[in-house]
Amino acid sequence: ALYDLRDQITEVAVSLHQVGQEKRVVSALSAALPGYEVDSWETLRPEMRETMDTKIVVTVFFSFVVVFIASIGILNLMLMAVFERTREMGVLAALGMKSRQLMGLFLLEGFMIGAVGALIGCSLGLALNWAIAQVGIDYSFASDMGEITALMGDRLYPAYSVTDAIRYGVLVALISALAALYPAWQAGREEPAEALHHV
Repeated sequence: ALYDLRDQITEVAVSLHQVGQEKRVVSALSAALPGYEVDSWETLRPEMRETMDTKIVVTVFFSFVVVFIASIGILNLMLMAVFERTREMGVLAALGMKSRQLMGLFLLEGFMIGAVGALIGCSLGLALNWAIAQVGIDYSFASDMGEITALMGDRLYPAYSVTDAIRYGVLVALISALAALYPAWQAGREEPAEALHHV
C-alpha cells in the first residue's frame, strides 16, 4: 500500500455528470476539507486540457473551411442565376425596378438559400446528436488505458446545444448573403436595354 497505509483509504475519485463544473466542486471540497489535497483532472493531467484545446481549434478551423466551400458554391450558383436571368432583370428594370431593388432581390435569394440549408443541416445535426445521446458511443476498449479513461466510464455521450445550432445557422445564412453580394452587384449594374437583348 502507499506509504504502508494498509487498510486505509488514500484517494477518493469524484465523477461529475458534465465537464466544466470542476472548479466549483474543487473550491467547495477544498473549503469543506481543509486538511486534504483536492485536485481536478486539469491539474493532474494538463495534457488532457491541451488535447481538448487543440481539438477545439481544429474543429473551428474545419468549420470555417466547410462554410467557405459552401460560400463558394452559393457564389457560383448566384453568378449563374444572374447570367441566366439577365433578360428577366432587363424586363424588371424596364418596368421601373431600381438597381438597388434588383440587388436586394439577389441578396435576399442568397440569404434564403443559406437559411434553408442551415435549417436543414442544423435539424439533421441535432436529431443525429440526440439519437446518439440516447445510447452513447461504446468506449469500453479504452477503459483500461489509464486512470483518466477509467473514470470516463465505458460510454461517451455527445453534448449539443440548440442555442449553438441557432447561432451557427444564423452565421451561415449571413455568410451566404455576403457570398451573394458580388452577384447581386452584377445584377444591379445591368443596363435595361442591353439586358433585354441578352439571349
